[in-house]
Amino acid sequence: MESNKTVLTTSLKSTAVLVTNQFQCERLIQAGRSVADISKTDLIVLNVQSNEYPANPQAIQYLFNISAQNSAIMNVMYAEDTFKTIVQYIKDHQTAYVVTGMPQTKNSVLHRIWKKFAHVTFFTVDENGALHEVTDKSVYQKSASRS
Repeated sequence: MESNKTVLTTSLKSTAVLVTNQFQCERLIQAGRSVADISKTDLIVLNVQSNEYPANPQAIQYLFNISAQNSAIMNVMYAEDTFKTIVQYIKDHQTAYVVTGMPQTKNSVLHRIWKKFAHVTFFTVDENGALHEVTDKSVYQKSASRS
């Protein structure tokens, strides 16, 4: 008699770096590489593009090169709903850690993403390349330099 087994896995296997500006992504991907190395997870770079901005082949090539230099899997997705696309991607790829730049406004999509996942650890990377864990997901945003 054949037995049907359902195997459930709860292990989270990836660190995702979310990039918007491909030409300023190097510090984010390097920080993501550090997180992935420490956590022993795969490193994935995700860039979600919409029709709002024209495609830039040089920027995509630069993103590919930086991803390759850091042993990262690069994904460029085209979607109108950035929030929904990123949320689904985090779910589908067993993401444990997410690395991003600093939110530029209180209305940043990052705030909504942070609140959506209790089991994911989020980090931001400042302009100097320093990694900061997001601990207060409701108020964290780019601000004047801190002492």
